[in-house]
Amino acid sequence: MYLRAHGRHETRRDPAARLVGVDEREKRMARNEALFREVNERVQDVADNLEIHDLREYFCECANADCSFRLTLTRSQYESVRADPTQFVVLPLHFTPEVETMAGEYEGYWIVRKTGEAGDYVESIDPRSR
Repeated sequence: MYLRAHGRHETRRDPAARLVGVDEREKRMARNEALFREVNERVQDVADNLEIHDLREYFCECANADCSFRLTLTRSQYESVRADPTQFVVLPLHFTPEVETMAGEYEGYWIVRKTGEAGDYVESIDPRSR
């Protein structure tokens, strides 16, 4: 069990069970984005271990499970996205407005943010929050 900011205890076993007001499609999309983020976390670890300091390739963290596009960011650009566990980096036009809000548009990439219960869910499964 762990203590959430709201003071209630919850289990880590199935964070998706908390998504009462979110339909299955939205849950799936949130899980897809979180999966791509997890892969990018491993990319970041490998690049750090190899002491790669310039531009790095990351997978688009959009909600489309079939997306295999990559985008190029510096480590600090990616870290600024990851500073908020509800944010994801996506290619331009890979924004899904029915499940997320636009947080920023930059040359070559956009930042999207999960809100509400979907935001709580992705925060609970964020590898940096474990």
